[in-house]
Amino acid sequence: MTKNHAYKNHAAFTLIEMMVVVTIIGILIAGVFRLMGAAGENNKKAVTIARMQRLQNALSGFYAEYGTYPPVGLYGSPDPFGTGRTDDFEDTLPSTLDVQGRSACWAAKAQPMAFEFPNGQDLDTFVNMQYQSIGVIGINQVLGQNAADSTEQDWKKIKMFKFGLLSYLLPRVTVVGFLGDNESTWPDGDQASVPKLNFYKSRQWTRNNPAPNVQNADDREVIKVLRSQRQKENSACARWMPNFERIIDRGDVFFGIDTRQINADQMFRLSNVDKDHCAANGKPYFSTEGGSKSLLKCMTVRDGWGSEIYYYSAPPYQSYRLWSSGPDKITFPPWISLQSLTGDQRKTVSLWIKDDVVRFDR
Repeated sequence: MTKNHAYKNHAAFTLIEMMVVVTIIGILIAGVFRLMGAAGENNKKAVTIARMQRLQNALSGFYAEYGTYPPVGLYGSPDPFGTGRTDDFEDTLPSTLDVQGRSACWAAKAQPMAFEFPNGQDLDTFVNMQYQSIGVIGINQVLGQNAADSTEQDWKKIKMFKFGLLSYLLPRVTVVGFLGDNESTWPDGDQASVPKLNFYKSRQWTRNNPAPNVQNADDREVIKVLRSQRQKENSACARWMPNFERIIDRGDVFFGIDTRQINADQMFRLSNVDKDHCAANGKPYFSTEGGSKSLLKCMTVRDGWGSEIYYYSAPPYQSYRLWSSGPDKITFPPWISLQSLTGDQRKTVSLWIKDDVVRFDR
């Protein structure tokens, strides 16, 4: 046979061999993605634990200073089997969660993490000009109308703010933005970056602060009390403030410590208002407390999955529990014993809390 007519041997894969190779590559890729997913979840859990440990350090400092853990009041029903609980503006719960699970999660928030307080009067002016036509009014206007109501029945209707855990661990007066150092300069009037002085006269503020009741005091007496409170708070909080570096959603700089959480805007929700305008003015958000829509500033701490960390302490506030709802974002209040539940309830709740990350007082 001549050279021109010779058949050359070519090495090649058969169809079956090709299918085997593709299958192996697919298995390897799937394994890599699983490992990456596991690594991502482990990182979120590590972030959660680190933030909770920092909160614990701050809580230890608070206890050393005051002899109790923060006595956070109730801002909602602690009944996990209640109905009608809603929060349109901070609802990070899974959309598939049923009513019972949603109620249980909101009950666990009865002692909140968040510190919610009025924005400055300059932002209120903007809100009243741009959004009052759609039912949104500046919180300072609400303060002037009904925040100082004195009867117990009225008080239950006007919980417009939240004095959650962070309101005790951060210097309250400094956070809100009181500017009363110069006696010739008052918070009302030309000090547009702070709330109206009515906020500090409101029943909700006086109920949650150790200062004397100033509801009926004149402006000069209120400023004197606030200046004294700020001095004491700043002195105490400065000791544990380094623990909050870069972990507070919508935080600020306090005593040279930048508490602002990196990429916090990714977990920021607004409703019926231009986000860009609000983000440029301290990142406030809507509240429907008190029967009207209004903007509030809010500071909180979230876990690695974007949900708020939970806090619970019962009187006389000598112990506490911090916990995260974990990757499934579902939890159950710890003050309800599993033994008190029916068999089906116990089985369901056990699934909800199996991935919770929990820390206790130390």
